[in-house]
Amino acid sequence: MQQIAAHVLTLAHRYHQIARGRDYRHAGSASAVAALNQSELEAVLAPVSELADQLQALLPEIDAFFDANSDDRLAIPFHGCGFMSTNTAQTNLLGEFLLHGQDVAQAVKLPWDLPERDMALILRGAREMVPIYLRPGVGANVDICVAFQVPAARPYLIHIHDGTPEMRERRPEDRPDAVLRAPASTMTQLLYQRIGQFAAVRRGLWLTGGRRPWVALKLMTYFERA
Repeated sequence: MQQIAAHVLTLAHRYHQIARGRDYRHAGSASAVAALNQSELEAVLAPVSELADQLQALLPEIDAFFDANSDDRLAIPFHGCGFMSTNTAQTNLLGEFLLHGQDVAQAVKLPWDLPERDMALILRGAREMVPIYLRPGVGANVDICVAFQVPAARPYLIHIHDGTPEMRERRPEDRPDAVLRAPASTMTQLLYQRIGQFAAVRRGLWLTGGRRPWVALKLMTYFERA
């Protein structure tokens, strides 16, 4: 639990830098994020109560920044030489709190809720993250398209083609290879690779159609873990 709290604090440090108009240390690629997270985590390790106090002290300035800034311009530097909008920065931080909160709850054997509305917002923000997390070496010959149906959310799809991935709203003319239906909490955890496909099925994932539905089994093999 101490390491989880330290990791969340380092994430808050990054957003605090953003709120102050400063840059923060980015990983050069998605595959290097884990090593960066670990080194920053080790640098701030302290008793959990101290970590919680430090986190609490940062939040008012971060909250004020997000209250004053809300748009979809890709202006905030991110790992892998990518950029994200302030809207996605906010939902990304929300995701860190909810998902790592779940880690803590599981560690102490307490229940933890992942609100579907919040998880739908996090899933929407993933649109900007998908291009950054494509594994190196995915060939230009790879062409797969998987659509997502999430209750009370717009339909999205991930399309990998010509060595490039995109996540966007589904259009009437799209012909996805596979169509998946699941709650936002399940779909987000699947895309973040926090759960596998069998665990996702237990949490409400259904394969509902498509021209080549079996390709859905391969989708996440093309991405680094978030």
